[in-house]
Formats: sequence, C-alpha cells, structure tokens
Amino acid sequence: MAEAVTSLRERSKAKRRAAIQRAALRLFAERGYEGATIADIAEAAEVAPRTVRMYFPNKIDMATSAADDIAARFTSLFQVQPDLSFSDAVDQWIRDEAETTGPELAQLVAAMYDANPPLQARSTTHWADAARFSGPALVTELGLAPDDPFTDVATATVGAAVGAYVPIALKNGVPREEHQLFMRYLRAVISAARDN
Repeated sequence: MAEAVTSLRERSKAKRRAAIQRAALRLFAERGYEGATIADIAEAAEVAPRTVRMYFPNKIDMATSAADDIAARFTSLFQVQPDLSFSDAVDQWIRDEAETTGPELAQLVAAMYDANPPLQARSTTHWADAARFSGPALVTELGLAPDDPFTDVATATVGAAVGAYVPIALKNGVPREEHQLFMRYLRAVISAARDN
C-alpha cells in the first residue's frame, strides 16, 4: 500500500513539474525569456509561485530543463547498459525519447530557442555529462586510439550529426523511415572513420 501511495505521489509531482515546465517554455517562446516572470509561469501552470520555485529554483533552470532531462536520460542509458555500442545506444535513446519527450514538448523547446537564441547555447553546456559517459563508447566503436588526431574529428562529426538530428526527430515524432536513414548515415560515418 505504501508503495502505491509513493507511486501516486511521484506521478502527481511529475505532472506538476511537467505543467510548470511546459508553461514556462510556452511563455518564453511567446513573451521572450526576460518578458515572462515567475508569477506569469505560476499562473499559466495553475500553481503558486512558491510551488514553481520548489521545482525550479530560477528561470534558467526552467528554460534548460527539457535539454537537461534529455541529456540525463542519454547518460543514464550508458550507466544502465554500459556494454551498448555508441550507435546502438543512440538508436535506442532517440526511439525512447520520441515517447518520453513527444513532439509537443519538442516543438515548445524549438519555439523557445527560436525566440531566445542565447538559451540554446546555454542548454548545450548541459551535455557535458552525456559526452563524458558516451565518449568512451564512441571511441571504442570508432576503433581509433584516443590520442589519434582523427578521433577528435570523428567525434565532432558524430556529435554534430546527432545534435542536428535529435531536435528534428523529436519535433516530427521520429518517423521510422527517417530514423533508419539517420542511423545508416551515423553508422556509415563511424565506419568511415574506423576504416580510415
């Protein structure tokens, strides 16, 4: 019984956090980051300003929360399944993200970034942990020595490809054919680096 209560409480907290997050992203897109206040976000999410601060200490935490959540799930995948190859992990993660994030949230994030370009640069800094966990798997799959100068080139190429594809895929709901095409491309890039 206690487990069911905890589960219900956790689901309730997750729903409240999601409502605050979506309200903030929508208002940042509509009014600009500086134009939306904590009070505005609380009103849109139908909670008290104090409740907003319980979930997000400040506005920048709200603005970067979706990217943080996505990066945390990528990092977690490598922690839970450390034997996955980099490309298999990316494949699984993107398919999972389509269900977890969904097109609506991805579109809100994109609209917020379009209206507030500096926020996108701020969000990219939250991928450091994800890179730290995924980097060794990528280097292993590349088959290059970590100190090989081409490792940096290949890592940057793969990172740019994944970074460009993820927002597109999430906004479109990860269409199966499109995703398979991207994964073939990603594996071809990794293979070309390995065969170099």
